[in-house]
Amino acid sequence: MQRPTIRAAPQHHQPPRHRPVPRQGIQGIVQCDGYGAYKTLAADDDGIILAFCWSHVRREFIDLAKSKTAPIAQEGLQRIAGFYQVEADLRGKPPKQRLARRQQRSRPLVEALFAWLVEKLARLPGGSPTAQAIRYALNHREGLVRFLDDGRIELDNNIVERAIRPICLSRKKALFASGDDGGARWAAVASLVETCKLHGVDPQRYFTDVLTRPV
Repeated sequence: MQRPTIRAAPQHHQPPRHRPVPRQGIQGIVQCDGYGAYKTLAADDDGIILAFCWSHVRREFIDLAKSKTAPIAQEGLQRIAGFYQVEADLRGKPPKQRLARRQQRSRPLVEALFAWLVEKLARLPGGSPTAQAIRYALNHREGLVRFLDDGRIELDNNIVERAIRPICLSRKKALFASGDDGGARWAAVASLVETCKLHGVDPQRYFTDVLTRPV
């Protein structure tokens, strides 16, 4: 029997300068950027599969393209935009349908992009900013192409970044709100808030209802 899909947004507090540690027993896909701690996590646990973020690849080229003197970066952005357009047509579709369309439409675009990156890298000075941006994509290729074979995986982790933005914006307000124990409590509250949003529930109404019920 297939397990039911649970839509939740669990958040976990981790002391600074430590590698991320998942809740015990959690396995599956980790959608993330190229931060080295995630790679260490996956190396230590065969049940963790990394799917890297195309938005971070795109940012590498955006910074270069702003100067208008990096034609390779500009073309790279155009190529990446091709499979972002495919994803726009697939948003909200079931995983099986997304997988089939990605195999048909996105895979040729992604394979052509990586072949083009390899070709361009061979012609660039090794220390140039464009070469560094290309190497970032090539070094993370395995995790970047994973979305082509799994319809559950997103093209980037922008959903996660949007979910944690309120925490980032409120860090100064919480500066003196206890230590790691306070961080753990805030992670529990943030988990409930973001899970409410996933299900279209107003977090304020949810907490008001739960906290005002008779014990």
